[in-house]
Amino acid sequence: MWWLRKYIALGKAGWALIMEYRAQVVIWMTSSLLMVIMLLVWLSISSEGAVNGYSSADFITYFMVGWIVRNLTAVWASWELDFNIREGRLSPMLLRPIHPIHNDIAVHWVEKLLRLGIVVPIAAIVLLLTPEVHLDFSPLNILTFPVSLIGAWLIVFLSDYLVGILAFWTSQVGAFINGFFGIRLVLSGAIAPVAMFPPAVQEVLRWSPFPYMLNFSVDVAMGRLTPEALLTGLIVQWGWALFFICAAWAFWKIAVRSYSAVGA
Repeated sequence: MWWLRKYIALGKAGWALIMEYRAQVVIWMTSSLLMVIMLLVWLSISSEGAVNGYSSADFITYFMVGWIVRNLTAVWASWELDFNIREGRLSPMLLRPIHPIHNDIAVHWVEKLLRLGIVVPIAAIVLLLTPEVHLDFSPLNILTFPVSLIGAWLIVFLSDYLVGILAFWTSQVGAFINGFFGIRLVLSGAIAPVAMFPPAVQEVLRWSPFPYMLNFSVDVAMGRLTPEALLTGLIVQWGWALFFICAAWAFWKIAVRSYSAVGA
């Protein structure tokens, strides 16, 4: 259990850092308010009837649960990696007997505790006050929702980390980070449920990693998937998670050889 002790130590250090800059974390959380804004937009659109099978109550359920998922899968590893590479701060990290990615993982997860304390009570109150909320508490969905959530976080974190690895070769990685962030927002379902896209686009997205970053987990919570679709979704999601694990490991091995302490 050596790895557990190391994660506990990294988590304690990360929590102390987050408590020191807790106001900054709250400011970062404002980016997730986009989902609340989009909820108001879709409520206006659905005021006269259901849209692609989504009623007003469905949109409230979708965006409130999605808001929780969005905050639980929020990442900034690419920015940290870019900064550490450009400033030469990666050097002492490489001397430690543990991969630098583990520090980012530990800090990300302890930061989620602060987010949960703010987001979950608000979302829960909204859902409790909304009639006809569609949440599925069947044993199958209760078991698979956490699995889908972990898969979503792995895909978001590791894809973001891969973008950050570009900083080993370029000092202008910020443009790539922002570009990928924008694509992820649209295609993951943060702006609109994937069901709002044209059928042809939905079919393409079904096999891409993007819906499994957010939309899939929300669909699980809402019980919008048949057992067959749920199983297929989990296979595709964890297939992508495995792909990004392997890709991050391989590209790190290649990239670290180009590290020159200050700059790429």
